Amino acid sequence: MDNFGQYNGNPPQYFPPEYVSPDEKRRIRRNYNTIGIVLLCLYILILIVCTGGYIIYGFISGISGGSGEILYDENGMMILDFWDTFIGGGFPAIAAMIVFAFYCVITHYGPKELFDTSRVKAGETVRYIFIVLFCQQISLICSMVIMSFLDSHGLEVSGMNYVLSHDPKTYFIDIISTIILAPIGEELIYRGIVLRCAAKISGRFAIFFSAAIFGLMHGNPYQMILGFLIGIPLAIITLKTGSIVPAIICHMANNTIASIPTVVEYFDETLSNALNIIAIPVFFLTGVIVLLTTFLKGGIKLPQYSEYHKSRTFPILITSWSMIVVTIIYIYDIITSIQPIESVLNA
Repeated sequence: MDNFGQYNGNPPQYFPPEYVSPDEKRRIRRNYNTIGIVLLCLYILILIVCTGGYIIYGFISGISGGSGEILYDENGMMILDFWDTFIGGGFPAIAAMIVFAFYCVITHYGPKELFDTSRVKAGETVRYIFIVLFCQQISLICSMVIMSFLDSHGLEVSGMNYVLSHDPKTYFIDIISTIILAPIGEELIYRGIVLRCAAKISGRFAIFFSAAIFGLMHGNPYQMILGFLIGIPLAIITLKTGSIVPAIICHMANNTIASIPTVVEYFDETLSNALNIIAIPVFFLTGVIVLLTTFLKGGIKLPQYSEYHKSRTFPILITSWSMIVVTIIYIYDIITSIQPIESVLNA
């Protein structure tokens, strides 16, 4: 094994590679259950802290003479103020950090190795930033297709139609939550725990498994695609360097590019719309060039996936009760996020 827990080759054994002993099955299942329990705890904690935060916010707002209700503009878009943005954006990231801290305490895991930058190279990190941004543009194109399809059937994704209250502090907390807190909190969970634990079984499987879980947890089809696509390069560079630092940097870059039009919108809405249009071809073409050159230079190599790994991944994963539960919850959230347009506007 390397220092990130993944096998560099098949360990010597006396049985056929596809054979898994009952004891080994239990150990692997326990590993998957650990991942699932962490995700369930995170889901429940986010639900509690966000619900509690909105209740307290509504109570305080009522006392101070406010309505405590979400307001809508003339186009039916939700208007999120400072506390709406902080609770909805900051609280989940903080909850992720808390869950990660508890995981380290309970499992006696020292996370210092996750921040070891001895194998991190600046040039490689920059290349992966552009690869992540390329994936971002692919996801935007896919989202446009899905949006058009849903709209033609009178459907929309709830919770995605919103604007920020036009005041500096709301924009500021949105930037802090989106660009700083979210990347750190999410990388600690999805690359620091999910990827690391799954990589103990199979590095290649861990890359796509962690990316799929990262996509599903976002709870809507648009961000599901984005999370899955960028989750792949984030996982690859994490396994390659043994550190989550490059993934955090790439994640921050992704969220920064996505947030620039929102910030510009505060000053000039027309310019914001123009940036949205320009970003797709620019980062798409740049990403294609970087992706191809990196691939040709051997900078993107997936760990092997043999019969040994196949018998220890999906066949055992689907017997993990916690992973079954958390996957059902995630899929349910995605399905229920799609509602008739009238319901979204009148929510």
